[in-house]
Amino acid sequence: MMNQNKLKMMTTKNYKILKTLAVFIFMGCSVLSTQAQIYVDVAATTGANDGSSWSDAYTDLQPALDAAAENAEIRVAAGTYYPTEIPDETPVDSNNKREKAFHFNKDLVLKGSYNPETDTQDFTNRSILSGDIDDDDDVITGSGSTLIIEKNTDNAYHVLITADLTAAAQIEGFMITGGNANGFGSISYIGKTFFKNSSGGMYNYSSSPSIVNMVFHGNATTNNGGAMRNTTFSSPSIVNCVFSENATTNNGGGVYNNTSSSPNIVNTVFSGNLAQLGGGMYNNLSSPSIVNSTFSENSEPTGGGIRNSNSSAPTIYNSVFYGNGVDIENSASSSTTGGNNFSENFTGTGFTALGADPFLDSANPKGADGVWFTTDDGLQPSSASSPITDAGDATKLPSDTSDFDKDEDVTEAIPFDIIGHSRELNASVDAGAFEFDSNVVLSVKEIDSSSLDIYSSGYKTLVIHGVLDAKTTANVYSLQGKLVASKTFNKFSTSNSLDVSMLSTGIYIVKMYNANHQVQTKKLFIQ
Repeated sequence: MMNQNKLKMMTTKNYKILKTLAVFIFMGCSVLSTQAQIYVDVAATTGANDGSSWSDAYTDLQPALDAAAENAEIRVAAGTYYPTEIPDETPVDSNNKREKAFHFNKDLVLKGSYNPETDTQDFTNRSILSGDIDDDDDVITGSGSTLIIEKNTDNAYHVLITADLTAAAQIEGFMITGGNANGFGSISYIGKTFFKNSSGGMYNYSSSPSIVNMVFHGNATTNNGGAMRNTTFSSPSIVNCVFSENATTNNGGGVYNNTSSSPNIVNTVFSGNLAQLGGGMYNNLSSPSIVNSTFSENSEPTGGGIRNSNSSAPTIYNSVFYGNGVDIENSASSSTTGGNNFSENFTGTGFTALGADPFLDSANPKGADGVWFTTDDGLQPSSASSPITDAGDATKLPSDTSDFDKDEDVTEAIPFDIIGHSRELNASVDAGAFEFDSNVVLSVKEIDSSSLDIYSSGYKTLVIHGVLDAKTTANVYSLQGKLVASKTFNKFSTSNSLDVSMLSTGIYIVKMYNANHQVQTKKLFIQ
């Protein structure tokens, strides 16, 4: 028979085990709850609006940011969202409406451009974070030296501000537009100072999130960082992003990096930005890493692409500078190092001179469809013989920490360019943000061709017969690799034809890419 002391010891031990197990279960439930999805949809006008599902989604983003626990994922439907709260102010003073900004200081996964019907992202139909709080539509005309942004007088000073984020935070799939930081004084957020005359778009203070598949367009400031300011040890990862037609009357039309803020920038485009110094980027006491990026038609008197000051020393690899006036300007003990780069006029080590425009259509960087991240974007290499084609160094590609190909291998090199083309098509990677005429996109899956028939009708018309299960773009290429025709068809479309009457009789390559990141290629004789 068991003695009382031994029984007491076992009972106590079992109690401790059960208590510990209960704590683990409680903690496990807590972790699961912090990682649950929260949904935001400006069109969800019915339902509980508590963020628990698409049908019950929040209609405003800021309440979701406030309610989310650390590490939560917020999914935001396509649509336009405006700041509704002033950081650190309770109650809100409606007289200071321009101080409203989206804001958060905890590591979240914030993902935009969702279609609520399919719960999938479509980066051609974005979630827009807009500083145009009066909804009177900014007017943006010109680009680079001719850029003018009007009707933004009453816009928010900043669209998005972040503080104290780590690399665990991710912001993906949004357009940030309409910020106008032309004020005086500052906004306080968790004890940090955000100047009203800096960064109309995104303002990061001691904050280093992962920023992926974003467009920064039409933001303005009278001081530093038209689209983005990274300050005081802010070193975000910026991958597959576009900074286009942002403006400042001072430093850094696209991005301003200040005080040991050295972002890692990959597959990113700086196009048509305007500044007094550093049209695309201005670095002050900061040394970013820039890989496979493109600077085109940015404007300022002395350093339209990048201006480096106060011992800044960026490293640049596999990147292209063209049409910026002065591509890179180093001052005050600053320097630029790297390799496999191309520039119209910068002659530093690691740069090859460009004697002609290397792009498909630099005058139309968004392509005929007017949408970034599509296959007609104009800043792709012009041809297989472009000097920037196969001219990069694949060993300089960073790791695929975002796991773009979803193969759970985050140690491999980043596998895709800015629009999903495979990075190593031929001899090596191309220089710049785009690969030329790649055969592989975001997945090894092919478009299901069992129900599709692709043929030339004999009347200079390309026909795709069958039902498309996703939004699909059909591109027609000559055998020399030149894009000669393109058309995008909607999901479930059954009437799919493309006029190719402008083409001479001959053999062409038809490539189809869809919103599910699938591809199909077929060689056709068109007559």
